[in-house]
Formats: sequence, C-alpha cells, structure tokens
Amino acid sequence: MDDPIGAVSLISELFSWIGLGAGAVMLVIGLLRGAYFRGWSETLGVVVVNANGDLAYRWLGEDGLLYEAPSIDDDSQVLEPGDDVTVYVSPRDPAVGRIDDPRHEGRALRTTGWILLALGAAAVVLQFVLLFG
Repeated sequence: MDDPIGAVSLISELFSWIGLGAGAVMLVIGLLRGAYFRGWSETLGVVVVNANGDLAYRWLGEDGLLYEAPSIDDDSQVLEPGDDVTVYVSPRDPAVGRIDDPRHEGRALRTTGWILLALGAAAVVLQFVLLFG
C-alpha cells in the first residue's frame, strides 16, 4: 500500500472495530459487575484468630447469627486481633462478607471500556474525514 491516506484509513478502521467492540463489551461487563455489588450493607466486625491460627473477621448478621470469613493478607491494611473493621455484607447471602469496599468493583473495566469507546469513536470520525476530505 503506497498511499499514506489508505494506510491511515486501514489503521483507523482497525482501531474503530477494536475500540467499539472491545469497549462495549468491557463497559457492559463493568456495569454488570458494579450492579452485582451494589446494595451491600455495612456492619461492624472484629478481627479474631480462628481455630487454625489464621486471622479472620467476624460479624453479627441481621438474622442474629455470627458469621466468619478468612482475612486476606493485604499490605495496605494491617489487622491485629481485636481490631474493629467495617464488613460489607451481601444482601443475597449474609454469610458472605468482605472488608474492602465493594463500590469499586468494575470501575477499571468501566473506565477502560469508556476509553476504548472514545478511541473507536475518534477512529470512526477520522474515517469519515479521510473519506470525504
């Protein structure tokens, strides 16, 4: 291909297909993931040492039962036995809890999806400019 405009047109078409296709898929997955984790309630929990000698956290559910989940090693949060932690509890299953905020779920997918969609839209505009320009 000796024509530079033809080469730019081909590359912009490739970017438009990749950007629009992958961007839409990532955006939908990110929105679905964010919707799944929406509505988790906050409750107060405490860090304990379980029977295996590992750190875990316990919380009292709305149904009056005591639940426990293993603590995941995280460098940003140092947990000691007896520390109070905020536990986010699933509205579908009160036995499922986590200490990291679920509102951030899917954010990276949504952001990447929007960026790819913008890249794809810009490539489509560039194709029209090259076509009619």
